[in-house]
Amino acid sequence: MADKKSLVDRIYDFLCSIKLSIFVLVALAVTSIIGTVLQQGASNAEYVRDYGEAMGAIIRILNLGDMYHSSWFMILLALLLINITFCSIKRLPSALKLMKDKDPVIDGRTVAAHEKWETTLKGKAEDVASKVEELMKKRAGKVYTAESEGVRYILATKGGISRMGVYVTHFSLFLFAIGAVVGILFGFKAFMGVVEGTTETQVRMRSVAPIEVVDSSTITSREALTASLEGLTQQLSSKCIDKDVIAGELYLNVLTDDDRHLTKSASFNQPTNSSEAFSSRISSLVSQISWDGVTPLKGVALTADNFFKQLGFGVRCDDFVLEKYPDGRPADYVSNLSVIRNGVVDYAQRIEVNHPLIEEGIYFYQSSYGQVGANSAVITVADSSRNYIARGERLDFGKPLTLSDGGTLTFRNVQRDDRSGAYYLQMLSSVGGQNSMGRAFEANEFGGRYQWWQVGPYLVRVDSADWVFYTGLQVAKDPGVPIVWAGCILITIGLLASFFLSHRRVWARISESGGKVTVAFKGNASRNRISFSKWFEEFVEAVREDFEK
Repeated sequence: MADKKSLVDRIYDFLCSIKLSIFVLVALAVTSIIGTVLQQGASNAEYVRDYGEAMGAIIRILNLGDMYHSSWFMILLALLLINITFCSIKRLPSALKLMKDKDPVIDGRTVAAHEKWETTLKGKAEDVASKVEELMKKRAGKVYTAESEGVRYILATKGGISRMGVYVTHFSLFLFAIGAVVGILFGFKAFMGVVEGTTETQVRMRSVAPIEVVDSSTITSREALTASLEGLTQQLSSKCIDKDVIAGELYLNVLTDDDRHLTKSASFNQPTNSSEAFSSRISSLVSQISWDGVTPLKGVALTADNFFKQLGFGVRCDDFVLEKYPDGRPADYVSNLSVIRNGVVDYAQRIEVNHPLIEEGIYFYQSSYGQVGANSAVITVADSSRNYIARGERLDFGKPLTLSDGGTLTFRNVQRDDRSGAYYLQMLSSVGGQNSMGRAFEANEFGGRYQWWQVGPYLVRVDSADWVFYTGLQVAKDPGVPIVWAGCILITIGLLASFFLSHRRVWARISESGGKVTVAFKGNASRNRISFSKWFEEFVEAVREDFEK
């Protein structure tokens, strides 16, 4: 009866098993589908609203809303790394032994012979062996020789390094997983909108799940509620600090004894992770909740959301350039940015799509733009009979322009039209003490040069406008990218070695008996045996021709 394997051996075999590989890969595929279908980074209240109480609880408990940062997803990645490592450790020694095999003595060894050929020649064994050795050096690879009991042995080997291809591929998968973990743990994706002439030092985080702290104990008084919230506030602040984020919104959720949710929310003027700021805002939220202070509460929760991240430097938009086609469609847009440190410009750089600004490993990509206002406009004004009152006059924001008839026009605001999406100037006309508000679009917004807009008693044409833009920047930091690139290079090398190279070995056994010399060849290849069979036939033909000379 065979000895039972020890617990350590069984664990080792499990970690090396193909079953574990299949399980982990299927699990990662399924979870990736879940992560794609289920919106990531939504609040728990949103999941409850969309999927119901039971499913919302499952999503919260399993952290499916922030799946790629969850502990169980990290465990799956760790199992993949462990499985790859142990599979390689288990099979690597035998592969190294085959790769380094230099023993030409084939007698008494179990060697898979994919091809064989034997012939009898006249002459001396020494001469035949010398001739075979030269031929094998020329055609079969590096040669090793040995002699035992009057028999000469020759081994030619080539391409042994190809046996490492699969392990290079395994290691590249290891690097992919490590790169993903590093990116998840230490990287982030965010957005930054910078108005021309202004500097931003914060980025708005994307796909960061709300941070929630919960007290499920029964609360029967306002004093108990205050004490509970004080503890939750400290926890929430600590978690935000640990994640290096600052919150823009805060939610207070109270669960009453009859299973009603009383939720109040508040936004911060400036994002924060300060417990003092949290406490101040929570106090105002508590005062808004309709609770008699006596009816038991089944629990209370605090949630921080809409996160930002503070950068160690500022990004200023010095200028935004929008180029248009003749019909008004955007042709290209670029941003001239400056990196600001301690109030001083460190350096400036022009960025455009696919040409980002890179600072401290953080990439700032040009991704969008928008109009937020205008400094001035050049306008032409006419009366109701189309008689010109002013032509090519500059109208500065907020400053009244006095017209020849004594009336005034004032540029008050810039707004966006809901139907067309175009921006227009909101103008105030004042004539004889009568004020009237109107709007006027820039002439080329609709492809025409002579468009007039009614503003009180005047017809106004906006010939051009000095628009103020913001540049929209996609912000990303992923320290795992170099690791992933290294994995890409290695997997390419590994796959090329695995599919296009082969470890080819040919043995020759030369013996002499009765004045005749017997030469026996055996050969094998680690893969692509059809190609090896063709090569072996050509090799045998070369042997024949060489000895017929």
